[in-house]
Amino acid sequence: MVDDEVRARVAIAATMARYATSVDSGDAAGVARTFAVDARLEVSSGGVMHGRGAIEAFYDKAIGSSRPDRAAGAPVPLLRHNVTTSRVDLESPTRAKGRTYFMTLTAVGLDHAGIYTDVFRVEDGQWLFEDRIITVEWFAPGSWYEQVRLKARAAGQP
Repeated sequence: MVDDEVRARVAIAATMARYATSVDSGDAAGVARTFAVDARLEVSSGGVMHGRGAIEAFYDKAIGSSRPDRAAGAPVPLLRHNVTTSRVDLESPTRAKGRTYFMTLTAVGLDHAGIYTDVFRVEDGQWLFEDRIITVEWFAPGSWYEQVRLKARAAGQP
């Protein structure tokens, strides 16, 4: 039982790392692959997405090639999500719940910070997000979050 729990925790941590590095590199499809096919994503800037396709479309607008602060052909602007304190409670061999703090760095420095509230499940042998709520608790004036995410919300986009 202990070995299975350790494997589950390592696999969940790997999923969280794949999510963060995919976001930071502008890989919307990679982000979507960290979610279950029928997953739910809720973001504090507004909006709830259901299903991997909707999640990928959301991330493509925020961090993909159509990212508002990304010039065509230019490198992806600096965006680094750092997961910090994380508590994951295994509920069964195929289901877990977690709460993880994050801080995001951009060219302005500490850009925004908050909490991921997650439900994980095993799908096709992988631990994936079944449900993720992203709560941004703080953002810096002039930050990427303020410039990009809040402008999207003002335009009626999630």
